[in-house]
Amino acid sequence: MPECQTAPMCPTCDGLRSGERDAERVRDHSRATDCRVLLRRHQEADHQATGAPAAV
Repeated sequence: MPECQTAPMCPTCDGLRSGERDAERVRDHSRATDCRVLLRRHQEADHQATGAPAAV
């Protein structure tokens, strides 16, 4: 899954991406999916006004 651009240096985006990578590394697909969903929701809610594209 390609990474979407977000607001520069957003700790929430970074944390969710890190959580997704960690979950994929240990093959916890449910947690990885949760992280992707939470990232998309966060981006739509918090980065829409910054001009950063929402997750696709």
